[in-house]
Amino acid sequence: MKILYLHQYFATRNSHTATRSYEFAKKLIEKGHEVCMLTTDTFLAGDTPYKEEKNVKYYRIDGIEVIAIKNDYSNYMGLVKRGWSFFSYMQQAYKIGKKLTGMDIMFSTSTPLTIAIPTLRLQKKLKIPFVFEVRDLWPEAPKQMEAIKSNFILNRLSKLESKVYQKADHIISLSPGMTEGIIETGIDPNKITMVSNLSDLNLFDLEKDYTNEQQVWLEKFQLKNKFLLLHLGAMGEANGLDYLVEAAKILKEKNQEDIRIVIGGDGKSKPRLEAYCIQHKLTNVVFLGHVPRSDVPMITSLAHITMTCFKPLPILATNSPNKFFDSMAAGKPIIVNSDGWTKDIVENYGIGHYVNPEKPQDLANLLIDLEQQRESLAELQPRIRQIAEEHYSAEKLANKVEQILVGSLERSKLS
Repeated sequence: MKILYLHQYFATRNSHTATRSYEFAKKLIEKGHEVCMLTTDTFLAGDTPYKEEKNVKYYRIDGIEVIAIKNDYSNYMGLVKRGWSFFSYMQQAYKIGKKLTGMDIMFSTSTPLTIAIPTLRLQKKLKIPFVFEVRDLWPEAPKQMEAIKSNFILNRLSKLESKVYQKADHIISLSPGMTEGIIETGIDPNKITMVSNLSDLNLFDLEKDYTNEQQVWLEKFQLKNKFLLLHLGAMGEANGLDYLVEAAKILKEKNQEDIRIVIGGDGKSKPRLEAYCIQHKLTNVVFLGHVPRSDVPMITSLAHITMTCFKPLPILATNSPNKFFDSMAAGKPIIVNSDGWTKDIVENYGIGHYVNPEKPQDLANLLIDLEQQRESLAELQPRIRQIAEEHYSAEKLANKVEQILVGSLERSKLS
């Protein structure tokens, strides 16, 4: 198959964000398929293009032909600037995509939902089927977050959501809650397959020796012998990270000097969180800023336990967070504060804890208890890693995606 893969924010391991599309594209190529990734250069600063034109960069990355439209985007942007970034990609993706020849099928992944517009236009122009991957339930997510308040815009997005679901040959969801949300729009459940986020077992090589890097890192942040809770990922409003710094304040008041909360990443809420820590003199919170994807395994290996944090909104309980599956790949126990399927995974497998998202004191009390259980937490590593290998490996999930794409292409030839 020759696959046209649309992902507005494609990233490789040279970046600092999730690499699901990169892993899937690479696996598809290993299976003998061709992949052309139509994306933006937002997260490709660490990669070198082989050709550059006025508004487009061309890369060849591990066999993936990458066409990247120059596009500014940041988590700090407001709604208007984000809208312009989305619009720019929509226009350019169609302009470039319609000139591509020989494509057999299109695989489009959100977010944002606006990826549906070039997808629908290219389907009509290229006359090829497409599979649509849902990473977030739009427009319900921005509606509950109150990021979009205009009923007119929300209604337009709802119509776009329904149209792309109907036109897609097949839909991939990333969690049971997302599957239910898609079904609620009137889509036949047989048209949907859940392919969760993946655990990158190759990146998280448990046999790799990070001793030297670990010592340097621990000394840099003065964390030697401390009990470490790690939250590594986006720092947007949806993550509700005020919960972590409020828990840190409680820990300080309880004189728990050996517990540190380490927050890696960047985003709109970071300045506010840093200001809160300065105001309350919280030396028990460490902000790492952007962390290169290649450094994530080393840093995660030092954590005694990790945190997957979200605001207490129903829609966010449907998320399939990358950091959660990274922790599983690293064999690290996980604390979650979202009453969704990640809570079910943690509790059913006995690999972590759930805390009330409205009560940061619950997190603080739990950390005080766990600080005395360092050895038992470390002993969970083999079992957590085994669960990741059995259920969430990139290899197995890529096989599932390939079967979906092949099935869609075969159906289109019969129709």
